[in-house]
Amino acid sequence: MQQVNAHPRVRFSLRYKIISILFGAMLVVLALGGALFYSVARQQMLKSADKQAQLLAQQIDLEIESSEAGQAYIDNLLGNELRIASIAIEKQLPPHWRDVTNEQLRQLSAQLGVSGITLLAPTADDIVGVRSSDPREIGLSTRGMGKWYIAFRDLLAGRPQASTYGTAEKDYWSGPFANAASDPTKVDKWGYYYDGTTDYIIDPFYVQTSIPRYEQVVSVNSTIRHIMQTEPDILSIAVLNKTFDEKPIRYSYKGVSWVDIANQPVMYGSYRYAHHDLDVHLKDQALATGKMQTAIDRVNGTTVMKAFIPESEQGDHYVVEIVMNYRLIAAQLADLLHDMAVLGGALLCLTALLSFAGADLIIRPLKRITEAVDEIAGRNFAAHVEVARSDEIGVLAAHVNEMSERLVDYLRELTRRERGRGVDYLVMATQALVHELGTPLAAIRQMSDLLPRLEPELGDKAREILERMRSASEYANRIARDFTAFLRNGMLTVRRRDVVKLVSNAVGLCSPMAQSRRVRLSFHNETGQRHVYLDVDEDKLFGAIVNLVRNAIDAIPDDRARREVDVTLRIEGEELHVDVIDTGVGIPRERWDQIFVPYSSTKKGGLGLGLTFCGLIAIAHGGTVGVVNSSPEGTHIRMRLPLKYEPIQVDA
Repeated sequence: MQQVNAHPRVRFSLRYKIISILFGAMLVVLALGGALFYSVARQQMLKSADKQAQLLAQQIDLEIESSEAGQAYIDNLLGNELRIASIAIEKQLPPHWRDVTNEQLRQLSAQLGVSGITLLAPTADDIVGVRSSDPREIGLSTRGMGKWYIAFRDLLAGRPQASTYGTAEKDYWSGPFANAASDPTKVDKWGYYYDGTTDYIIDPFYVQTSIPRYEQVVSVNSTIRHIMQTEPDILSIAVLNKTFDEKPIRYSYKGVSWVDIANQPVMYGSYRYAHHDLDVHLKDQALATGKMQTAIDRVNGTTVMKAFIPESEQGDHYVVEIVMNYRLIAAQLADLLHDMAVLGGALLCLTALLSFAGADLIIRPLKRITEAVDEIAGRNFAAHVEVARSDEIGVLAAHVNEMSERLVDYLRELTRRERGRGVDYLVMATQALVHELGTPLAAIRQMSDLLPRLEPELGDKAREILERMRSASEYANRIARDFTAFLRNGMLTVRRRDVVKLVSNAVGLCSPMAQSRRVRLSFHNETGQRHVYLDVDEDKLFGAIVNLVRNAIDAIPDDRARREVDVTLRIEGEELHVDVIDTGVGIPRERWDQIFVPYSSTKKGGLGLGLTFCGLIAIAHGGTVGVVNSSPEGTHIRMRLPLKYEPIQVDA
């Protein structure tokens, strides 16, 4: 006998494969979605920081415009005051500078309310300070003062309007606020007057710190300091001159050098967190494109965000640099990552639970299908799987059921054919037997009848032998006749009948026999239905049931205390089961299949055709009959009839 291979062991359950796939898919989705969301959130935060920088730059722009307007106003105001003071000074001083003393100038300064007065006189190749209330102004050369020196020469030539620098009126010119050559730490406002009646230029001036509230009126730095105090994440603000990366023009006098306020690389604020090459590049890009440029930089161990905003529509001579601490954005992004991690973890846990439940919805029907296939492999070809689904699994279950039904059909057809061949052979053998035995049996019967007449004086012994010969010939004739009738009864006449009533009537027919044998015979309808209609041959199926019940009654010996036969009718799946259970002596296991073979009866005088007839009728109706269980306490025989099956014809 060929050994059946053991079923392969499941190494990695489909359940865990489904969970792994869904979990992995959710992990990928969360990772991609989280990365996208993080990127978008970071861009939004950076855009928000850019917007803040732009707003601050606009505020500083407005402040610079206001400062320049205020400075121009004060510049004009002070210029007029210095012109008036110059005219007053001219009236109180002699026309030659040699006749003027420095003390006179100090007194006039105090009298007129100016910071100081200097007299400039031309020489062969220069214009120098000859008298002054400030000793440091005496001997001051103006030849190296560029535009200022040109303006002085224009004034001495009587044409101050020719200067393109500062403001000019008749006999008067005033330069902008600038560093004092005698003290570069000071920023002063000067006025220059010359009408040709003196040999010197009158130069009254104001020192910036001496102008009441000048710092509050024209200072951008105060605004920057206020912003820095109210915005803790702003690390520095600087207004960079467009010449920020160029070498500035330096002035020098008596060993002291300076850069004029108008040429300072950093016009306002403080330039810290310097990364010179990067800052110059971003400043040039901002000026060239007219758009804000930003960069993330790390300076002195601090990660910062730098924004370079070009001057607004009024011009392009400076760029506002705003340095912000990246810490706030980094902290917000860290909080965002934490929240995303918590939410992602919760979603992954939920995905694992849902995928486990979803996998169970797939695994359970597959498990039922697998069990049905295992039953089919174990030769229970009528195994059926119940899966109420309309998806691929439902289709698979339907295919398994269809395979089971077709396999049962095939096996029944195969059995029918094999049994049919056997029946055909038996028919031929019986016909040959009857034909061959008919003549000698008839001769024996005739001679047994003729001999007593020919020999009337036969003794009792001889007559006994003749009687036995006559009985044996009759028995042989009956065997041939009964077996031929059995084969002929294989033909079915099918009608739709109530099988519950049929079995109940068969049990009722056997009741007198059971009573005579003192056997309790009972019938139980456990189908849950009052009527079960099938297409059957009523007479032959009735005879088969009667045969099973009578055999069960006969199997109970007279000395058995418990004497019962139970006939139960129930529906299992697509089959109707007729169970006949007795309390007889039982059938040895090795004879379970032999009892349905012709001439295998163990009953005295039995031909062994009863159970063979039952099996033939069951097969003819598309069913089977067999021993379910048997022991010395009793036997359980079951006839299975399909609820939906077209009975076959066994042709004799």
